[in-house]
Amino acid sequence: MPKTDEREKRYLSLRIKIWFAFILIFTPVFVASYIWFYLYTSEKVLNSISEDLVQTISGAVEKMDVEGFVTLYEEESANNPLCPPAPGVGVEDSGYYPENPLYWEHVTWLSDVEKIEPEANVYTYIKGDEPGEVLGIGSSGALRDPVVGFKFCQSYTSTTSRIYDGLSQRVDVWEPYEDPFGSWITTYMPIHDADGKIVGAIGIDILASYVQDVQNGIIRNGLIAFVLSYVLIFGLVYLMSGIVTRPLIGLATVSKEIGDGNYDQDLDALDNLGRWDDEIDTLSDTIKIMIGKVAQREQILRKRVSQLEIMVDNTKRQEEVKQIVESDFFQDLQSKAKNMRKQFKGGKDK
Repeated sequence: MPKTDEREKRYLSLRIKIWFAFILIFTPVFVASYIWFYLYTSEKVLNSISEDLVQTISGAVEKMDVEGFVTLYEEESANNPLCPPAPGVGVEDSGYYPENPLYWEHVTWLSDVEKIEPEANVYTYIKGDEPGEVLGIGSSGALRDPVVGFKFCQSYTSTTSRIYDGLSQRVDVWEPYEDPFGSWITTYMPIHDADGKIVGAIGIDILASYVQDVQNGIIRNGLIAFVLSYVLIFGLVYLMSGIVTRPLIGLATVSKEIGDGNYDQDLDALDNLGRWDDEIDTLSDTIKIMIGKVAQREQILRKRVSQLEIMVDNTKRQEEVKQIVESDFFQDLQSKAKNMRKQFKGGKDK
């Protein structure tokens, strides 16, 4: 006996199949696009912020009152025993806020520079006496409430050489790092006097959390846009798949009716109303031709069946007559009738 597939087949409409296929194909594309957008946006945000910092620090060095900067340290180091700090004095115990007008003019100018980058902290420093040591000169944070940043003549020795290297060349630190004051991205640039001599350096910090907040904000908005686009596009695909498959569903319904012998079906409603025919129109036309041929063949078959039924009835009738004629009863009856005719004929002759 031939084997039959006993597995139960579940119905899944063509519309859903098309929709699922589109989802399976384009969901990885959407995910890959969002990952690319995430990486690209993060890089662009960091590049934009870093470029702004470089432009700001370059403009600050160009417009800085270098002579006042030099004079400030000379006066304070000559008149105040706290400047420079004694050897071994740490960052927490060194530094102060002088009454020197040059200092307040300097930090006011740094505060003006900070207004260009409101999230930044601008400060200046010089080379210290110890290896890797720098001494703070001014900070835009001196005018904040509460006060933050370098104090004047505050000693600071970093665990890295970045801030110290800023006394000789521009140093960009775009990877977030941590120090006693927080987590930052930074750029440093040396300060030259009129003779081209390096007399100090300026640094601009931005909290790494600010950069991350900007990145996260853009990425969050991008994610919302991607989700809305995803839902909208797949919603449109679902609607379009319904429009595309509607004629096929209609043809399937018509085919089922035709299979049940109902040939009077309106296929014109399934025709494409546009100027261009497609495969569905070809299939519809083919089904129309098939309907005509099947209906014609059915009529011919019915006529032949009727003829065969008549022939069968005649044959059956002849067989029944033959059986009656050849039966003993009919033969005996026929013999008696024959004798009666002879007797009747003999009596008449007398």
